[in-house]
Amino acid sequence: MIEDELIQIWQSSPEQEQIKFEKSRLMLDMQSSLDRFHRLIKYSLLVEQIAVIIIIPVFLFIVYWVPPVLSKIASFLIVLWAIWYMFRLRKIKEKQPKSILLNYLDYLKKNRGYLRYLKNMTDTAMYWYILPPMTGYFMFIIGAHLYAKGPTAFFLLTLLLGMGASIAYYLYFRWIVKKIYMPRLQKIDSLIKTLEE
Repeated sequence: MIEDELIQIWQSSPEQEQIKFEKSRLMLDMQSSLDRFHRLIKYSLLVEQIAVIIIIPVFLFIVYWVPPVLSKIASFLIVLWAIWYMFRLRKIKEKQPKSILLNYLDYLKKNRGYLRYLKNMTDTAMYWYILPPMTGYFMFIIGAHLYAKGPTAFFLLTLLLGMGASIAYYLYFRWIVKKIYMPRLQKIDSLIKTLEE
């Protein structure tokens, strides 16, 4: 009953009022979407930072404990990558837009820039997120295999697992771009266009 009354009010109101209502609805939808997105990013950054904090001491211990030289080099390279990645995570956190002093249009433009930045990072993640640690992983496995002369089947299985994980990460990042970043970018672009009219 209430919905029918609202529809009648909507239809009988002047076009200018309908446009104002549409803008406010778009703004509320966009704000809700951005709030969910920022919570997701905050949680993701926290999980990644905890993982890096765990990775660094573990692989430093492996550098000391594991005898094969190639595995030691691989572990040290993974530690260097993890330190670099921690700085990258902090940079992502610093770039997150704050809404305290901005008007809504500027806030949307800052969020659009931030989303584009994250999308570009995700597009290139194969080169800086997947390949460096996976290279270290493969070097570590090869070093351990050459040192221990273990069964070839186990060696090949671990290499295939590494390749499978790399492909899975790549596909996951493609999915993130398609399902998380692109819809929000399109919504922000349409809302900015609507607000600028």
